[in-house]
Amino acid sequence: MRIVAAFALLIIPAMALAQAPARAPIIRSTLDPAEGIVIGQPVRLDVLVLFPGDMPHPPLVSMPEAPGAQILRFETQATTTRDRIDGQDYVGQNFEFILFPRRGGEIAIPAPSVTMLDRSGDPTGSAKGETKRINVTVPPGVDPSGPVLVADRVGVEQDWSPDPGAAQFKAGSALVRTIRRQADGVPALGMAEFGFTAPEGVRVYADPPMIEDRSNRGSVEGHRTDKVTYVFEKAGRYELPALSQPWWSLADKRARTETLPGVTVTVAAGATASPVQARSSLGPAWLAAILALLGLAAVLVLFRSRLVHLYRNAAQRYHSSEAAARRALLHAARAGEPAATYQALRQWLQRLPADERQRVCTDERLAGATARLESSLFGSGGRWSREAGAALAAALAQADGRSRSAPVPERGLLPPLNPST
Repeated sequence: MRIVAAFALLIIPAMALAQAPARAPIIRSTLDPAEGIVIGQPVRLDVLVLFPGDMPHPPLVSMPEAPGAQILRFETQATTTRDRIDGQDYVGQNFEFILFPRRGGEIAIPAPSVTMLDRSGDPTGSAKGETKRINVTVPPGVDPSGPVLVADRVGVEQDWSPDPGAAQFKAGSALVRTIRRQADGVPALGMAEFGFTAPEGVRVYADPPMIEDRSNRGSVEGHRTDKVTYVFEKAGRYELPALSQPWWSLADKRARTETLPGVTVTVAAGATASPVQARSSLGPAWLAAILALLGLAAVLVLFRSRLVHLYRNAAQRYHSSEAAARRALLHAARAGEPAATYQALRQWLQRLPADERQRVCTDERLAGATARLESSLFGSGGRWSREAGAALAAALAQADGRSRSAPVPERGLLPPLNPST
């Protein structure tokens, strides 16, 4: 019995020591810049997690939603770092985020959440960092109602295909406008969407934007390409509007605007059938059928590549159509993804004709669901959920059905992107 008691006195403290939780990590959050921040300016948020002695497994770090700001993960891989604090060696990782303030005034940045993992990758505990606060100003000449682009340098260019000055357009012809934007220090998701419009008699089909961010030693360069197709439905003279990209220059501290000029297009009437062609259609049915088959065979042989090109264009037009945008919006809403839902909603509204867009956006139920979506993303509202997305999808179906009925008073396209302070 004495031997057993002595063994217990030795083994129990050892087991307790082995099961004791590891010392909590040190969590530090830093902002760059930490002051003098203007609305829309990208702010680098570094979250450093340090473990005493060794790090069994890299932790998981996430940032909660910040009312009035948008936080994105900047790097896919964290960087390992070492430090010595009060005579103790520490090892850990630095996680980089980027924050965009979407309104003026004081914004509270929630504490980062850290999940510790054991050597096999299983959770062993959690910890919280520290809350930060920033003061954001709205410079004169900057419109805070939409996304503000803030950078050291911004480049904007466009091209048209075919050349509007040399091509001849007829009813049914199409003109493609391609716009490329580049900004130093700003990911492409921080750039606002253009509102593509056209006069009556012209249909507008906007493709989903092409996003490309280039990162080099902690510095990001955002590239965004927007493509829109104008289809002329009838003969006439049309003024396709100019577009502008406002931005705030960090280099000289003033508001700037990059302008993309519009063009004037003259469209002739479409070709009509000649009298000879009209009389030939009155021939015997069997002759017409043979000629049709021969003509079809000739077309397939001679214009195979052209037909493939036309098919691809038709498929691309569908993906750029209002119906495709509406399907994407319903899918994103029902999935409960707020950012994807907001982007899909803007895309669908842009593809609606102006009169239908005005009628749809005046539906009270849809306006309420859209305001809740805006508030959850950029305001002080709660989290977006699948139930909220299903409610928006139902309101969308109801508003879309009512848009075919009587006209209603005009209203804005969407609620304000950045709720007022």
